[in-house]
Parts: sequence; C-alpha cells; structure tokens
Amino acid sequence: MEFRLLGAFEAWSGGARVPLGGARAECLLAVLLLERNRAVMVERLVEAAWGEQPPMTAATQVRKIVADLRRRLPGGAGLIVTDGAGYRAVVHDEQTDLGMFDRQVRLAREADDAAGVIEHLTAALSLWRGPALAGIDSPVVHAAVAVLNERRIAAADQLMETRLSMGAARELVADLRALLDEYPLRETTRCQLMLALYRSGRQAEALRVYDDGRRLLAEELGIDPGPELMQLHERILRNEPELDVVPHAPQETAVPQALPYDMADFVGRVEEQRRISEFVGDQAGKGLMIVAVDGMAGVGKTSLLVHMAHRLADGFPDGQFYVDLLGYAVDRKPMDPVEALGTVLRQAGVPRDELPDDLSARAVLWRMRTAGRQIMVLLDNVVDSAQVRALLPGSSDGLVMITSRSRLTGLDGTLSLSLAPPPTDEGLELVVGILGADRVDREPEAARELVTACDHLPLAIRIACTRLHNRERWTIRYLVDRLHDEERKMSELAVGDRSVAAAIGLSYDALEPGHQRVFRLLGLVPATEVDVHAVAALADMALTRAETVLEDLLDMRLVVQLAPGRYGLHDLVHSLARALVGRIEPAGLRTIAVHRLLDYQLCAANAAADRLVHRRVRPRPRYLYPPAQLPRLHTRSAAVTWFDAECGGLLAAVRGATDNELHDHVCHLSEALHPYLRLRGRMHDMLWVHEHSLESARAAGDRKLEGRALHRLTAPHWHFGRLGQAFECAEQALAVARETGDVLQHRVAEAVIGKLLNEFGRFTEALPYHRAAARDSHQLDLSCEVAVLVNYASAQAAVQDFSAARLTLDSALRLAKDTGSASDEVLVLARYADVCRREGNLDEAGELGSSATSLLRHLGNQAQAAWASNLLGRVHYERGELDVALERHNRARKLAEDIGFRVEIARALDGAARVLADRSDAGGAAANWRIALRHFEEMGVPEAAVVRQGLAAVS
Repeated sequence: MEFRLLGAFEAWSGGARVPLGGARAECLLAVLLLERNRAVMVERLVEAAWGEQPPMTAATQVRKIVADLRRRLPGGAGLIVTDGAGYRAVVHDEQTDLGMFDRQVRLAREADDAAGVIEHLTAALSLWRGPALAGIDSPVVHAAVAVLNERRIAAADQLMETRLSMGAARELVADLRALLDEYPLRETTRCQLMLALYRSGRQAEALRVYDDGRRLLAEELGIDPGPELMQLHERILRNEPELDVVPHAPQETAVPQALPYDMADFVGRVEEQRRISEFVGDQAGKGLMIVAVDGMAGVGKTSLLVHMAHRLADGFPDGQFYVDLLGYAVDRKPMDPVEALGTVLRQAGVPRDELPDDLSARAVLWRMRTAGRQIMVLLDNVVDSAQVRALLPGSSDGLVMITSRSRLTGLDGTLSLSLAPPPTDEGLELVVGILGADRVDREPEAARELVTACDHLPLAIRIACTRLHNRERWTIRYLVDRLHDEERKMSELAVGDRSVAAAIGLSYDALEPGHQRVFRLLGLVPATEVDVHAVAALADMALTRAETVLEDLLDMRLVVQLAPGRYGLHDLVHSLARALVGRIEPAGLRTIAVHRLLDYQLCAANAAADRLVHRRVRPRPRYLYPPAQLPRLHTRSAAVTWFDAECGGLLAAVRGATDNELHDHVCHLSEALHPYLRLRGRMHDMLWVHEHSLESARAAGDRKLEGRALHRLTAPHWHFGRLGQAFECAEQALAVARETGDVLQHRVAEAVIGKLLNEFGRFTEALPYHRAAARDSHQLDLSCEVAVLVNYASAQAAVQDFSAARLTLDSALRLAKDTGSASDEVLVLARYADVCRREGNLDEAGELGSSATSLLRHLGNQAQAAWASNLLGRVHYERGELDVALERHNRARKLAEDIGFRVEIARALDGAARVLADRSDAGGAAANWRIALRHFEEMGVPEAAVVRQGLAAVS
C-alpha cells in the first residue's frame, strides 16, 4: 500500500488507486496517517470528521467507517489496528510520501556536505504534488496541513539558501519567484530572490522586488520590512562586494572527531574502566584492539565507552570515528554494513559522489584510508559480529570499541565485558552527580529508594533524576512514591526522546518459543490487564502452566503483577505483542484464540452475574470453546470483586468483539454486564454496551436479541432523563416480543412501559400494563418481579386504590425477604411508606420509613439509594420532620449527581425546596426549584407543573 498526502489524498496498491468510500473515510484515514504508528482516540476522529457538533452516533459511525476501510484496503486489518480507545495506522516511512519527505529532510540534516543537503532537500520537495491533503474539509486536518506547509517552506528556504551559498544564482530566480508568488509575505524568500537577482547582474530588478515587498507589507499588515530585508536593500544600493560569491579556497581535510559528547556527570564503572585502560596499554602496537561491551538495555554501555573514548583519544591522533548501527532502534532497521561504511568514509573526508556502491569496494576503500593510522572507531548498538566485520579498519595501531545487548562471538582477540546494573552506592553517585549533593543530603533515604525503584538501571536513574531536576518543587520522595505505582512506572521513566519502555523489545527474543507464543497471544487481549484464567483459555493450556509462564514473563519485565494471579502490560509492551501476533500467528489460529478468550470471559461473566441476580433469567449462549476452569465465584461478594477487577477488560472485550463483528459475543457479554453496571451506577458504560448490543443483534438478524437489547437500553435512557427515548425503546421491544412470540420479553416490555407511564403521570393508562406484567412476573428474575410489583403499587396508589396497593406491596415484601436482598427490601419498604403517606397514615409511614432507613446503609446500588432517600424525605416532610427530610433529600441529590441520575436529582431539589420554603427561606427554595423545573420540563414529566406553583409562591 502507498498513501499520498502531499497533494490530493490518494491510496494506491499494485499501481491502481484504491477507492476509500467517501469524504469521511478519507478524512479519518488521513488523520490516522498523519499520526502514523501512534494511537488516535475515537473522540479525535469524531472531531476530525464532524467538527464541534457531531451526531450522537458519531463514535458508532467511526467504527463502521474503520471496518469498511479495513475491507477496502489490501491488508487493512493489519494496517488499521485497534489501540486502546482508538485506532492506529501501522505503516512504514516508505508507504507514505509524508514519511519519505520526513526521511529526506532528516538525511539532509545529517548530511556532511552541501551537495548532500541539496540532494536530499530536492528529493524531499519533489514529493509535493500540490497543497497537502487538498480536498479534505476538516478543522483537525486543516491544522495539520498548516504545520506541513510550514515544514515544506522551511525545507525550500534551506534548499535555496544552500544553493545560493554554493554559487547558484541565475538558475534560482524562476524557482524563487514561484515560491514568492505562493508566499508573498515571507521575507526570507524575498531576500533570497533579491540576492539571486543581484548576483545575476539584475540590480534594478532586485531593488524592485524590495519595493514590491515594502508596499505589500504596508498594505496587508501595516508594517515596515524587517531588519534583514532592509539591510540587504541598503547593501544592494551600495553595491557591496561581499554580496558576490567568493570561491572558497581548498582546505586541508580536518582530523575526524565524530565522538558523541562525554557526560560531565559520568560516575562509577571503576573496575571496567581499569580493565579497558590496561588492555589498551598492554596491547598497543601489537595489532588491532577490540573492546566489546554487552548488557541489557539502559545499563550504561554507550556511556561507558564514550567516556573511555574521550579518555583515550589522545592516543589516537589520526581520528576518532563513531557510528550508531541502530541495532535496537524503535522505528528503523539495523544499519547494513554498506550504509555504515558510507558513514565512516564520509567522516574520513570522502565526498559522497566518490563513494563506491557495493560492500566490498567500500570496505577496501575504508581499509586503504585507515592503513597505518592511529584511529579509534566506536560502533554503537551492534546486532552481531557480521554487522561489524567490514568496519574493522586496516590499521594495526587502531582501537575498535563496540556496544551490543548480546555477547559477540567470532571477533578474535576481543576484550569482552558484560555490564550488570551497578550496586546501590554507585547508583547513588549518579543521583548526586545529577541532582547535587545538597538535594540528596536533604533526603538520603529517599535517594537510595529511588535507585532501588529504578532497578539500579542507569538509564532509568538518569531519566528519573532529569525529571526531578526539571521540577524543583518535586521532592525525591514524591517521585519515589510515583514510581511505586507499577501501572505508571514506565511513563514516569521517560523524558524527551528517551524511554526505558522503548528498550524493552529485546527481552522478547530471550524467551523460549512456548513463552514467546503466550506473549504474542497477549496482543489479542484488547485490555492491558489479564488474569491467569483468561491466559489459560487464550493459550489453551492448564491453569498451572499459564501461571508459570506469566511469572516467567514477570521475571523478564514483560508484564507487571497487579495482584496474585492478575497481570498487567504496559502500553508499549502491549503494542509489541500486538505487532508480533499479527506478524507471526496465522489468521486462523488468531481467530480461535480470540474465540477461546471471549468464551471464557462470557462464561465467567455469566457465572458472576448469576450471583448478583436471584433467579436470573437469561439466554443460554453457545460456547465453541467452553473454559476448563473458572474463578471461584461462589458468593455475591466474590462476584462483585471479580467484576470490579474485570469490568474494564469486559468492556474492552465488547469493543473488540464489535470490531471483529462477533455479534453473539457482543450481545451476550452486554447482557452479562448489565447487573453489575446497574449495581455500580455505571450508566454511561451501560448505554455504550447496549447500543453495541443493539447494533450487533440487528447486524446478526436476531430479533430476540434485538428485543432484549432494546429493553436493556430503557434503563440508561430513563436514568439520564431521556424518558422519550426510553419509551420508544420499550415500545419497540414490545413490538419485537409480539413478532417473535417471546412471552417473557412481552411481559418485561409491558412492565417497563407501565413504569414509564408512571413517570409521565399517566397512571390509569399504566395500570393494564402493570397488571399484565404482574400476572407472569413469577417467571422473571426475582428482583425484577419485586420491581414490577412495586411499580404496580405506585400506579394503584396514584389512582387512590390504596387497599390494592397494600396487597401488591405485601406480596412484594414477602419476595424481597425471600431473596435476602437489602436492595429489594428497601425498594418495597420505601414505596410502602410513600403509599401510607399518600393515604394519610403518617404514623405507619414513619415506621416503614425507619425500617427502610436502617437498611439504606447496606445498599451498594446508588441509584436505588437515591430513589429511596427521596421517597423517605417526602415522608419525613409530611410528618413535619423538616431537618430529617432535608438531610434525606440532600443525600439523594449527592448520590444521584454522582451517577447522573437525572430524575432523582430533580426530585431531590424539589424536596429540598419544599423544606426551605416552609422555613421561610424563599431564596434557597427558589434556587432549588428553578434547577428542578429545568430538569422536569426537559424530561416532560408532570412534576414540572407542581414546581411552577411552588416557585410562583416564593417569588
């Protein structure tokens, strides 16, 4: 695949242009490619495609567009991958003209001579076909295009400046005029054109270009030309001879001095320094000397050899060479010997156009150039011996020093040193060297703990200390405490372009094949946390074996332990696993592993949900790969704890199953999550999973699952005060139940419609629905049966049929006591107290309210607690217990606001306003009623009329 961004946006494959499916698809793909190999959140993609006012379904549409792009683009599944809460385009620089532009600009920056700069910048600018991403109308893209255009003009400026410095003038005039026409206010380009014209003998035209610029700046911006432009104008008027190009006299080639800088705060490694110094002293004049240092990433190999190279430089007066062979670079392949030889030959003064093309010729030229000379060569980040053999110089008095993560073999006469992380005292010296003795003396214990928290790794210590150095208000103890948080440790150990995480990849190569396979399969887990049971299912292995492998991965620092039997992956490690599994595991095996994981997660989630709901009624999914063993979920408490830990992973599983169009898993996982999400008041998550469930059911053409999803969606819509949407979903669910002949879902839909009609104050209309639902309620979940009866009693009391309401609530109370659920019992008692209040029996209402209050503290369900507190607040108000009433309503408001329970927020405000009005606090009452009125009016419920009356009375 090839993508062209520097002009009209195009995708090409095999010489043919690939249609992308419309403007929004082009926009989303362009944004992903602008951030190539980095995750882009769905929210950012929504903003790119729709701007500041996206539709409610924007996130869903983004997922559909991504799925369509994956189908359209050859290899699309590996090209656009899901990454956390977003997506990532996995492309190489060569696949995009923007990547090639960046590469050519980088090469120009690294070039050793002007010819190289000109060559690479010309190549970079030739990639532009017109305005970047022309035709894409998006604020996000427009912002990126502005940056790209700045980079283009900066490259053009540098190219023209370099060509001018090399004596070009006449041939530049046309290019500079075209550039100035495109950017007429750029003074740098105007200066360059004036200079090119002057050097071409066209002084008058040069002065005219200045006058045009001065007039344009005054008319457009109301300013005078800048100092540089004005000074050049004056120099041209004076015909200064310095403006003419003066040929440079040939200069003697300088002695190469290409070593990186030596860190002033380098400390430690005394024994290694001694051994290298002794080796060089003993072997001098006896042939080429080779020192090879190996060790894990970040252990300080390069720092040691750079320090030693500077110490020994005087003994090698004919030059010091340096090449980073990129053996462990994150985004580039290891440098091949041909390119490496080109680097050292250019450092030796060989012009670029005189470099031979093939390896053997470059190696011969290198040996000829270095024969008989006392030189030092530092080869950094070497993969293996084969990468360096051609780079060994022809000098018998030379020194070659090598760093590598693995121990090199096959280089005769080499002094090999293996570095381990230094001891605490040496690490502490490094801390003192960076932070200063005064700061360390103030927190000596914390400083030692910092070394330990960084695993004694010099790179980690240096990064941590740099963060402290840049944050003077941070104490060492503060950073140590942050580093003790395993989930954020790797992000703490990153500064600038240096990161401990970036160095981890090599650890994978040290694993045995079976462990490598498990690590790769972790890339199929959509979340960054996983338990041993999930890994056993994923890898199809025994639980004990899975735990052994995970503990070994822990030892290799490829996972972190969150709790016994539970592990986490840092994002970078997870990205590595995803890349490896996509590259190595066959697609069929990946599919099976994903199904195994999803079957385990669904089976375990259903087992846990069964513990949360008494007499739970649910569809029975078909498991292709039933898990051999589940966690111990024998109690409600164990189930809640399991859900608390696994909920993030289960939500990620829903997202992953959606992306992979595994519709049954989406529907059944959403169903299993429902009781927990309701218990914890996670209604945004509930809305999200059931929207996905509805889409999946419709995509699968499963009308029964569609009806269940519609029913489940009524809960979050009602919760957020979207009563109209909730009613619409309930009516659709009822229609589906009638169509499919699903009697049970028919009754459930009737119960929900009755409940919503209660909210709208249409109690007489609600009664037939309640009556029908109550008739078959014994077939429902036990808690659902209780709720059906409670809602039925509410309608009965509202039409003044108090005796019927009491009978209904008596039945509900018996059921609630049978369940042993405090939540169900509070539901009944609070409604019973409210019925007594409506009936005028305030003493009984108070007794029932006291019973309900004693159970409130045991409720884990905030929504039910808010609902009950408001009902009880009204009872206390009618009894004249204003202080208790206000306390109840204030508590209800806090609980409801924490979870966005809109109808109860409004009722809490209304209840508090009644109390304040009775206390003659008209201002407080009015303030509460105004907010309550806005909520009630937007929800379309009759309580708005009552609130208006109260507001009028205190205004």
